[in-house]
Amino acid sequence: MNVGRIVKILIVLVCLGIPGAAFADQKYNPHTGQWETVAPDSALKYNPHSGTWGYAAPNATPRYNPHSGNWDMAPPDYQQKYNPHSGNWETASPDSQLKYNPQSGNWRYVPRGVGPKYNPHGGQWEYPK
Repeated sequence: MNVGRIVKILIVLVCLGIPGAAFADQKYNPHTGQWETVAPDSALKYNPHSGTWGYAAPNATPRYNPHSGNWDMAPPDYQQKYNPHSGNWETASPDSQLKYNPQSGNWRYVPRGVGPKYNPHGGQWEYPK
């Protein structure tokens, strides 16, 4: 990604007043070898149903998603929300809202007030997990 594009994206974020861009961190996942964009208080958690490690809220546990047949790591108050853009059900916080990521072209549920953060390791703008 070139510097001009990064500057344009930053200007758009500032103009849109997306304060949540500062409420995310980059954390390294030694089990996947990837840097993840996550909430600052997230902790590395093991999901025994999928056999994977990933960052999630400190109080997250595996929660069954009956619509996808997957086990998602989520806090107790999270619920299933339908994403009409992807046709999938997501496990999301009760106050989350559907947001568009113009770089990836994807829509997903994210907590209210949270914006995308640039992941310099992957060269992408991402919403925190």
